[in-house]
Amino acid sequence: MTLDSSAPNVSGEKPRALVAEDDPALADILRLAFARAGFDVAIARNGVEALRAASATAFDVVCSDFQMPMLNGEQFLTALREEGPSQNAVCMICSAKSYELDCERMKQQLNLHAIFYKPFSLTEIAAAAQQGLLERTPTA
Repeated sequence: MTLDSSAPNVSGEKPRALVAEDDPALADILRLAFARAGFDVAIARNGVEALRAASATAFDVVCSDFQMPMLNGEQFLTALREEGPSQNAVCMICSAKSYELDCERMKQQLNLHAIFYKPFSLTEIAAAAQQGLLERTPTA
């Protein structure tokens, strides 16, 4: 798992972001956007790899593509929310298929902070992640 660094969060550690994206070029662009916003970033290339990473490491933010091999974004985030160190992460989905998504249902069932449609603004995604962290209620 590759991590990048920038500014520390309140506890002195950088918040961790997991980007689940099967397009290598877009994954790298998202990695740079999150790193510039102050996150340590890990990249997963499919839903199964993303679930393994999220089960092994506590991520603060998870940004997932909707259409991925092995597990799609909804399947991955459903499994993520069930248990594990990342189950309370701020979660966002990115998709090129806005007409195929039942956004309201997904937001409710998966407790999504945001859904973005491609092409999207990297600045908006990073800002949404930071805002989600500010709004997140700490769990004991």
